Amino acid sequence: MGNFLLFLTNLAFPFAALGVFLGFVFSPRRRVLKTLKQELKERFALEDASAVPTDALWVHCASVGEVKSVAGLLKELQAFYHKDILLTTSTAAGKAEAEKNPLVKRALLAPLDFYPFARRFVQVARPYRLLVIEREIWPNMLAAAEKAGVPVMLLNARISQKSTRAYKWALPLFKQLFGQVALACLQDEDAARRYQSLGLPADRLHVCGNVKYDTLSDRPAKLKEARALLKKLGWTQAPVLVCGSTHPAEEDLILSAAAAWAKEGIKIIFAPRHLERKEEIKQQLARQPLAYGVLSEKKLPQNCVLLCADTMGFLQSLYACASLAFVGGSIAPRGAHNLLEPAILGKTVLFGKSFYNTPDTAHALLASGGGVLVDAQNLKQTVLRLLKDAAALENMSAKARQTALDFKGATLKIMEAVRTYERKTT
Repeated sequence: MGNFLLFLTNLAFPFAALGVFLGFVFSPRRRVLKTLKQELKERFALEDASAVPTDALWVHCASVGEVKSVAGLLKELQAFYHKDILLTTSTAAGKAEAEKNPLVKRALLAPLDFYPFARRFVQVARPYRLLVIEREIWPNMLAAAEKAGVPVMLLNARISQKSTRAYKWALPLFKQLFGQVALACLQDEDAARRYQSLGLPADRLHVCGNVKYDTLSDRPAKLKEARALLKKLGWTQAPVLVCGSTHPAEEDLILSAAAAWAKEGIKIIFAPRHLERKEEIKQQLARQPLAYGVLSEKKLPQNCVLLCADTMGFLQSLYACASLAFVGGSIAPRGAHNLLEPAILGKTVLFGKSFYNTPDTAHALLASGGGVLVDAQNLKQTVLRLLKDAAALENMSAKARQTALDFKGATLKIMEAVRTYERKTT
């Protein structure tokens, strides 16, 4: 039954591919894809065999975030296996990120999930292992690897309840594919239960945590520049609220509360999630009464109390200088961004109830007392209350840091599971 369902998915592929092609032809963005010819070669598994390393660790990631998160894991894997790393991604941005990593021998776009393409790629690459990162489950990729006798490992794996329900519509297919997976290192117990319900044998499941938390650093690269900025603004002795990765609805709340905060001597920094909104944000800032600055414009007013940090790669350093942090995408229904970025720096973390992307860290911060749940109604008063009680805030901040530290160690656990598997198979 599993093979029949796989056949049906491949039967439908040409029609889906035609839809994608027509969408591209009529897209106004088609002219910006200057590398289309090369992209098509990679998507159709037509890359020259001489350009593809063989007997390598084939690592597959979705995009930029996954490529960044596994950098430390790749180092450990290469040191253990002594193999080249062939890394494929689902997006061009992910490929570009992978090309920056000196450990990656070759980065390519993954072939489209059509069995003839997947099979040809496996035949050309002849990988030693296929390591699938997070939730990049492509049936034909797994089937082609398993058919060729390439052990498949799911590393740092996760799966949502929604995806699990969808996969169960083709349960015989996934039971067949997951039943042959050699090793699965999962982020949490929920993922373990869901994969087991889809046919992954319990004795191959290991709950190891999330490797992205191993990349958390308490030594931001631009800390000196951030401190110099606060000194220039005259904020070194003032309480500073840093709001990171904000969305429009959250910026509305911040600006509506800013006058009350400023009256108590609080300085406010917000870093928009999407920098392409800069002009829209500047217009919004111009309509409010407080003296404000925009970081990228360099010229900051002497009496500035409100700063828009619209510069890439600066947020972590700003968090380090904060008295209190708010993480965006959590009042706006986006699932919350990385709650542990400020926590690892010893900052109490405010966030809203929309934290479905990071439920483990959100619940841990709330349970430890290092995080505080806020909403549109109480954000203003919560900030005022916390910044008036220095002793309580210091205690909460210490709990936030310890919570972040407790999430580290996934890379070591994954490598122990990998070593155990390899010992059993030799």
